[in-house]
Amino acid sequence: MAVSQNNLLDQVLAYANRPNPYPLFAQLREHPVLAQGDGRYVVSTYKEINDILHDPRFSSDMSKCYSKEDQRVVEEEGQIPGFVFLDPPKHDWLRHQVMSKFTPDLIYSQKPRLLEVVKEALDTRRNVQQLDIVDDVAYPVPVTIICEILGVPRSDEYLFHEWSDQLILGNDTSQARNPEIRMQTLKAIKSIRTYMADLINAIKRQPREGLLSAMLHDTTNEKLMSNDELVTTSVLLLVAGHETTVNLISNSMFTLLRFPEWLERLRKEPELAAQVVEEVLRYEPPVQMLRRTSLADVTIAGVTIPKGAPIHLIIAAANRDPEHFSEPDRFNPERKDIDHLGFGGGIHYCVGAPLARLETQVTLVELARRLENPQLIDAAPPYRLGASIRAPRHLFVHYDHMRD
Repeated sequence: MAVSQNNLLDQVLAYANRPNPYPLFAQLREHPVLAQGDGRYVVSTYKEINDILHDPRFSSDMSKCYSKEDQRVVEEEGQIPGFVFLDPPKHDWLRHQVMSKFTPDLIYSQKPRLLEVVKEALDTRRNVQQLDIVDDVAYPVPVTIICEILGVPRSDEYLFHEWSDQLILGNDTSQARNPEIRMQTLKAIKSIRTYMADLINAIKRQPREGLLSAMLHDTTNEKLMSNDELVTTSVLLLVAGHETTVNLISNSMFTLLRFPEWLERLRKEPELAAQVVEEVLRYEPPVQMLRRTSLADVTIAGVTIPKGAPIHLIIAAANRDPEHFSEPDRFNPERKDIDHLGFGGGIHYCVGAPLARLETQVTLVELARRLENPQLIDAAPPYRLGASIRAPRHLFVHYDHMRD
């Protein structure tokens, strides 16, 4: 049954619709730019979202596009936002500091180690014929790799696991008005920043392998990041460096188990991994929506969005836009029209996209190769609470045997 256009966004954000938001997305696309009753705007079609992502008249600055409650968390902590929540020129400078070290050569050099980590994760479940794709594989693999890349002790994972989950939840549109979540998020921000500041001070005293040490002891730039900028950027890299991949691996395996013909093909044709991952990024993207605000009155698709209006870009709706993709509701890794928005676009295109792709491809190939006759234990698994990043919280799978 259709719902009022004035509360379509609230329906999308409602947890009850987390398992299948796509009928609501189809309703949204009937109005490419839709005003909600409270002044928010929702954009859901491919062309319009892609245009906005490349338009400097739309801001990612947290001080402009986040609620007063979101801003209060930042102000109380006295921190600067991560560069993904900033506009040029500050965004560009901070992003450059990261990209100059987080190079393609560094990323692709991780492949042998990545394969080791995936095999180690699977070997722990060799004799039990059941695993949770999320907790047993999708989480430990990218966490281990990002810790090693940054130079963060893997033994401290138990500390920042909960903080990271809370930061992601606290930044979620669907939870913005929950005072308990706001309080817990503020606590997590303080804890993870204290942890990272202490780690950075230790690296200052004793350089070590890893990206954090490289940024701290950089001699190629005339200007270095301030201590606050380094702490905030390090927290961002640690959290974003694994969260997207955890959910991409989970969504990928869930999708393959729902379409077992493709899982079998991947087992026989591991070279399909890259196409499978790109199609999952279109069909079931972990990042479902982004926030922006307009810096001026801007007319999009015949609708004028006023200056200062909060805007929700529904990436997952755009990725199934029939005006852009043929048979958009069909999972088809061999499709040619694969220019999805799963990693965003424009100047904020995901910094970690190459690493997320590599980690997911390697993990999926090993899962397909080693699990004999994998079957979902629960065809309707529980989803994570938030709406902005959507993926199963657990994904239990039974298999007859684990191959070597």
